[in-house]
Amino acid sequence: MKRIIITGIRGGVGATTVAANLIQALKLNDESVHIIDVRPENLMRFHFAMDLSVQDGWAKRWLNDESWKNAAYISPNSLSFIPYGGLTLDERLIFEQKLMSTSQGLLDIFPIQPELENMWQIILLPTVHELNEHYDELLASADMVLCIAKPDIQNYAYIQQNVFFRRFVERYQPYYLINGYQPQSDNSVDLSLVLKYELDKQCLPMFLHFDTAVPDACSQLNPVLNYAPHSQISQGINELSFWLLSHFSAKEVEGK
Repeated sequence: MKRIIITGIRGGVGATTVAANLIQALKLNDESVHIIDVRPENLMRFHFAMDLSVQDGWAKRWLNDESWKNAAYISPNSLSFIPYGGLTLDERLIFEQKLMSTSQGLLDIFPIQPELENMWQIILLPTVHELNEHYDELLASADMVLCIAKPDIQNYAYIQQNVFFRRFVERYQPYYLINGYQPQSDNSVDLSLVLKYELDKQCLPMFLHFDTAVPDACSQLNPVLNYAPHSQISQGINELSFWLLSHFSAKEVEGK
């Protein structure tokens, strides 16, 4: 199993959108893939046409001592998606208390499954500053940690100064993906190039363009790859998918 963990440097960088559409792109390449939303906001479902009245999810199942797999949902596009679920405040408190009693945090909930050799697992985590010790073992289990960054001054300052980010980098050596690139903006172009230079080989070669097709697709409860397959953001997501396929194929060759 290839486990890809996706997080964002800050809120609003588009990590949810990238994760939701990456599963679609891998599926289009005939890969077996599922995605797990580990963000308590429970917003991933907007990309998979899940009825907003449905509050089921892996967190609710875990509170009832069930497997996360029992919360699996299949979208109209035949995508396998596991929502976080809608917890009440009381359930949230019980969840946190139960999580504190685990030996490996979230890894106890989502253990590695070697028997699923040909499966891709995409896990969306909260933003970097929200990743406490309960996420450490899960992050360490990843085949790749992918951090989404936006080319603006706030993200650049966060990378330069934030102690949570430094700890995150030292522990997990993440790869970076620049999202929200706007070629008509000198500021966006300059900061994209600066980020790419400073993050060096850990920065993926493609930029994901800012695209109005994203909110339009989300309002239609659809992945943008399905809603606007020829949009700039869709082209970028497809490039990301091909890069990941090539990257892991090369690693398998090296391993042999």
